Amino acid sequence: MMLQVFTWQEFLIAALVLSVLWYAGVGLLFYRGEILGFLSGRGKSSEPLAHSWQDQVDELELDLMGGVAGESGVSVLEADEFSFVPRESVDRDLDPLGDLADVQDEIKGICSVLEMENGTRADFFALFAMIREKYPKVFEGGVRVELAEFIVEHLPFELSEDELAGLLD
Repeated sequence: MMLQVFTWQEFLIAALVLSVLWYAGVGLLFYRGEILGFLSGRGKSSEPLAHSWQDQVDELELDLMGGVAGESGVSVLEADEFSFVPRESVDRDLDPLGDLADVQDEIKGICSVLEMENGTRADFFALFAMIREKYPKVFEGGVRVELAEFIVEHLPFELSEDELAGLLD
């Protein structure tokens, strides 16, 4: 009931006056130098604080405890220097596993063509001769048993032991 005596205008004026007094008191207590400098026209009254890292950087001495020792047997290599076998022992012309897979893939292709076109043994022998010319090092290696099994498994017709031996020799 006592507050009914005050109007909104009187309340807002009182709040404004008290707010100005509060901020003036805080400013004079904590920002006295800045306020006096601003009022006198000097601008900033103080220089920024000096930091130790601005002038020089503290560097650690690596010799204090010695350098980092690497693990024994470990060396750092560039990407083109990395290999699982020594460079001297790599034969660039033959990759036995890759070439064998290529030969098997071509044999599969020949067998599928022979099935679709009703090819004969003579067609198979002619196409297989082209594969032998393309991959001579595969047939020189010791993969004859794997090739013989693969051919017997994928051919649409039967081959005798002599014909199979003639293909791989």
